[in-house]
Amino acid sequence: MENDRAIVVFTGDSWDKICAEGGSGNWVISPKVADKCQYIVCCRKRSWSNRSDGIQDRSAFVIGKIAGLIEHSDVANERGQSRYLIQMSDYAKIDHANVWVKERRNPVSYSTLKDLGIDARALKFKPMPQAAAAPNTKGNSSGAMTIQDAKKGLALTFGVSPDDIEITIRG
Repeated sequence: MENDRAIVVFTGDSWDKICAEGGSGNWVISPKVADKCQYIVCCRKRSWSNRSDGIQDRSAFVIGKIAGLIEHSDVANERGQSRYLIQMSDYAKIDHANVWVKERRNPVSYSTLKDLGIDARALKFKPMPQAAAAPNTKGNSSGAMTIQDAKKGLALTFGVSPDDIEITIRG
């Protein structure tokens, strides 16, 4: 069975900003939980800056395949928890109404595409445009390998699906 676990975010970012950054960012998430998710689902939080996108409030408007996380080095919440950019390798634009539930207070939740009523097989994913360099992030901008990159490489080496690869990092 395909991994359809997803990080669901309630964002005011426009599609142009998501493309420029190569994903959706500045989220307080658990890297351990995020590593088990294959997708990010972005839901519209209406703001002045994204009005021109024409996306209904609380609707899912893009699904991305998670390529990795980049920790913001200079931004943390009031409890000292790190914030992350969730990088996308591929994306599909969608218009799926009322995905974001009003009762949620945290702008990040975890779900599955099945529970959200989204069929990934019916989507046409496109490669994410090359992102501009992300300022103030930890990580190696000289081509550091993401977990998703490692999974893809190992899957090619061993002739299995990337979904069949599990990577554990201790340290």
